[in-house]
Amino acid sequence: MLKTIFVDGDKGGVGKTMVARAIADAYIQRTNGLPDCKLICLDADHTNPDFCGPGGFEPDSGVHETGLINLDESKSWLELVNSLEPFIEMAHQEEVRIIVSMPATAKRAFEKGSEEVAQIMSMLNAIPVWVIGRTEDSVTQLQKRYHAMPRQFEHGLAVINLFFGNRDRFVIWDRSETRKDLIGSGDWKEAGLPEMSDLVVAKLGRTPYHRAIATGIGSNGIKLGMGDIIGVRAFSSRAGTAVSIVEQFGGK
Repeated sequence: MLKTIFVDGDKGGVGKTMVARAIADAYIQRTNGLPDCKLICLDADHTNPDFCGPGGFEPDSGVHETGLINLDESKSWLELVNSLEPFIEMAHQEEVRIIVSMPATAKRAFEKGSEEVAQIMSMLNAIPVWVIGRTEDSVTQLQKRYHAMPRQFEHGLAVINLFFGNRDRFVIWDRSETRKDLIGSGDWKEAGLPEMSDLVVAKLGRTPYHRAIATGIGSNGIKLGMGDIIGVRAFSSRAGTAVSIVEQFGGK
């Protein structure tokens, strides 16, 4: 079976990369019984590739393949399918999970309800993951995607990034018709991404959590202290438990 998890949000800095890392780490650690799978990590934020750029995810014992891609326009999605064809075929015999960290500029491919993008999302058994911020645009951008492609966005995971404040501070999202439509229907789920210490985040840089825990090394060879590693391990565990519900979606 193939499932492709698109981690998206309304703008840079909302926490898409942290969520993509948490989901990838959850599959690597097989948190909450997540399946053993061929894991492919792709970074579509080519201007700031924090997910799979230098120092980020790379092929290792837990990740089958990584790459940088461009999904700003609908036509570039056709190239994505061509590059993923071997894994689409592979998914007939084994579990394949693809995680794509999206750029904010990808909204151009969604806003007009591109038929190519819609067909490709269906082919890839897409699972949208939307990182919720505290601004109105964070809600309206999700609403636009849902209205443009209702079938492709009929289920998904909304992630509240608690780095931006306690859960009760996400008032715009909580009062929105979008949340009522998605979460209220039961077709979407909601999860909270726990906060990580600013100092630890800075030391990690692009380093995947599982690599930092195993090696004790962060960005640019920085040695992590015992407290740093405990912090990363605790965050990885809590975040992985929260986002692992993404596996509930996409049953083709």
